[in-house]
Parts: sequence; C-alpha cells; structure tokens
Amino acid sequence: MLLFSILGLCGGLLCCVGDILFDLKGAGNEKLGTSKNIDSNWMRMSEWRFGASILCAFFGDAGVGFGFCSIASQISGGYPTLAMVMSILAFVGCIGGFFVHSMLCIQAVIYKRIMSKGEDNFEIADHTLEGLYKAITVPFFLSYLILMAADLCLVIAILIGALNVPKWMAALNSIVFLIIGVTLRKINPKTFQDLPGIIMPSLGLAMVGLIGIVALNI
Repeated sequence: MLLFSILGLCGGLLCCVGDILFDLKGAGNEKLGTSKNIDSNWMRMSEWRFGASILCAFFGDAGVGFGFCSIASQISGGYPTLAMVMSILAFVGCIGGFFVHSMLCIQAVIYKRIMSKGEDNFEIADHTLEGLYKAITVPFFLSYLILMAADLCLVIAILIGALNVPKWMAALNSIVFLIIGVTLRKINPKTFQDLPGIIMPSLGLAMVGLIGIVALNI
C-alpha cells in the first residue's frame, strides 16, 4: 500500500503540472464568448501544451486513484462501508477528472484551429464551443462533485480515527485547497489569476497520497 500512496502523491503533483500547462495563460487574458468559456490567451499558447496537459491528467488521475485505493485498503478492516463508498466515488471521480480536464484542453485546441483561419471566424468558434460546453456541462460538474465527495470520505476517515494520522490532516483536502485558490483569485485576480490558484485542487488531491504515506509510517 505504500507504493500506491506514493503513486497517489506523484499523481496529484502530475495533475498540478497538467494544470500549469493548460491554465498558465499569463497577463492580459480575457474571458470571451457567450458563456465566457473562451480564454483570449489561448491564441498565444503553443498547441503542444494542451496535448501534454491531457497526458499529465491521464497518468495523474490514475495515480490519484491508486492513492485512494491505499486509503480504502487501510480503513477496510474497521470501516468496510466507508472504504467501499470511497473506492466507488474515487473510481468514478478519477475517470471524471480526466474527462473534465481533457474537455477543457480540447476546447482550446478547437478554438485555436478555427481562429487560425482568421479573426472573422470568432462567431463560428463561439458557436461551436458553446454547443460543446452545453453538451458536457452536466457530466462536467457531476464528475467534479463526485471526486470532491471521495475526498470528503477521506476527511471523515481521519476525523473518526479510521486512519492513524493527526486530526489536523483532515484539512489537507481538495475542497479546502480549492476554497483557498478561489479566495486568492477573488482577493487579487491580477496576482493570483495563475499560480498558485490554478493548481490548488490538484495539490489537494496529491495530499491523499501524502496522508496514506503518513498513516503507514506512524
């Protein structure tokens, strides 16, 4: 299980790399389009970054899944129901996490390809991406919520003593990290529009592996 926990930590950090490749857009970025789901700086970003970001998410989410497996295995003896619920949510959530990240990157590739034919094609790009956005909205947000729910199971496991780690480690989760990232961007959008705000949820998922490592070594 130690190996699975290490894979979980590495997987979360790899997801952070994927976030940086996709979401580090630099200064002057503007939200465009009907649903404001288009970033103006996509045109300035190399297309290889989006493919590399999807690859990082593929291996990263798989690694996070191993991290959850380690936690579920560690608590299964005393809390089998919680372990099963966590395993199911993590399995679905990690698949969903890869889906969410991939679709975001694919939107950027589609936009760049359409706009490469000329600025007059913005209406076509917006119309195309608006249709894609509406088609994926429900599974997009559902996948995100399921992965957060898996992390919440980890919080519960720590608080009820199912894992042999300090109680304060319950704060090391993707929900808390997401709140911190969003808060930083709200306080100062110019300073925190990129780092660390863009990697916070993935960094929170990396903590699953870290917690598993600590639990196995105390």
